[in-house]
Amino acid sequence: MALVENGMARSIRDTVFEKLSTLSLDYYYDRRSGQLLSRLTNDVNSVNSTLSSSIMKIVGQPVQIVMILATMIIINAKMTLISILIAALSLYLVRMLGGTIKRMSHRLQNLQGDILSVAQEMVSGIKVVKSFGMERYEVRRFKKETEQHYHGSRRLARIRLVSSPINETLATLGFIGILWFGATAVFAHEMTGSGVIYFLGALVSLMQPVKSLSELNSKLYEGSAAAENLFAILDAEPTVKPGTATAPRIIDRPIVFEDVTFQYRSATENAINHLGLEIFPNEVLAIVGPSGAGKTTLVDLLVRFYDPTAGKILLGGRDIRDYDFESLRALFGIVTQDTLLFHDTILNNIAYGNRDASTDMIYEAAKAANAHNFILQMPDGYDTIAGDRGVRLSGGQRQRIAIARALLKNPPILIFDEATSALDTESEMLVQEAIQNLLHHRTAVVIAHRLSTIQQADRIVVMDKGHIVEIGTHAELLAIEEGLYRRLYTIQSRARTEGVITI
Repeated sequence: MALVENGMARSIRDTVFEKLSTLSLDYYYDRRSGQLLSRLTNDVNSVNSTLSSSIMKIVGQPVQIVMILATMIIINAKMTLISILIAALSLYLVRMLGGTIKRMSHRLQNLQGDILSVAQEMVSGIKVVKSFGMERYEVRRFKKETEQHYHGSRRLARIRLVSSPINETLATLGFIGILWFGATAVFAHEMTGSGVIYFLGALVSLMQPVKSLSELNSKLYEGSAAAENLFAILDAEPTVKPGTATAPRIIDRPIVFEDVTFQYRSATENAINHLGLEIFPNEVLAIVGPSGAGKTTLVDLLVRFYDPTAGKILLGGRDIRDYDFESLRALFGIVTQDTLLFHDTILNNIAYGNRDASTDMIYEAAKAANAHNFILQMPDGYDTIAGDRGVRLSGGQRQRIAIARALLKNPPILIFDEATSALDTESEMLVQEAIQNLLHHRTAVVIAHRLSTIQQADRIVVMDKGHIVEIGTHAELLAIEEGLYRRLYTIQSRARTEGVITI
């Protein structure tokens, strides 16, 4: 049973985690991460506990009940019928309690997810919490959630445990009734005294398996609430589904956006509106514009984190929805502003997209990303642990490791999503130099907030409110008198001249 119990827990947890890995990004944006973690821990444990405690009872107790009932029927069918009616009443009351137990269990499991969410938010954002002096607020928020869970647990325990005295009371009353009926039958010479004693002995033997099954019923209701949460994940379908074709490794034709429109599920307006664009092979294409213009959405559609609401994107002359995820996303190396490093060595973080890379290849990628020297100065060099989300490294160091990771993957298409906007001037220069090392003989899409960093781009696309409003080189866009690019560039130039920090 120990092998079965642990095997079931592992199997359920692995299946749910594998399913989570296949779901689209919009599934995660609509849910708190703590709730999903609770499904993998608390709900799996609840289902596993229910199954492990139920298997032997479900197999053994019904057989025992049937055998005892058969004996009782042979002794006296009428008294057996009365016993069954009393037992049916008991099971009916337990079933009524079971519905309440299931609802309350479902609510408690959601509260457990909320507790995990609050704890995770505090731990991951501890620097913000401490900088604003919000420790007491976070403690109060956490205690509020645990208080609700505490009261809910008390109510659930009260309801769950009341089923046992109900059964025992009904059993006692039934036993008294059967004893009276048996005595009457003896006086009427319908049964012998020994027959009544045998029947009462069988009835007492019946009480234990019936009581055990009624308690199991309450446990099953609790487990079913957790199972529903797990099945909600297992039944979820990804909104972005892979194709079957293999994407071409060599990009020798333009990537074409054909009248692409996209709207986020929870939004009321389109993020992209009837956009048409060509990205040519080995071209460095910069995308600029104010916040909310749709810049990041455009590249998210290209990588198929989402699918267009209307229109299509062609790569190699074919709709990207025809390609499987593995071959399509192998074409892209992505470096974002919010770089995520794993709690692992720097070497493994660089090799994340290419686990078969040799140590020499990792070193060369780090050198090209201007990361090799500072890595060697770390306490354990390439074996230094980066910390959760790379917390042990500076922003510039994290970015250069991310660039090394992208370079080691050796993709034909590079995407930089405001990769330098959060860096100081010196770090920005080092990262920009590393980016330039990556751009040779590759197609690149660079989303930039600082316009000074993309002046050498082959073309610059200016977006506003989901539309492309201007397109051209840096010089061509500056020549447009009332152009948005010229206005943004003038504002940033004035801010640098006057010593104003642009955010």
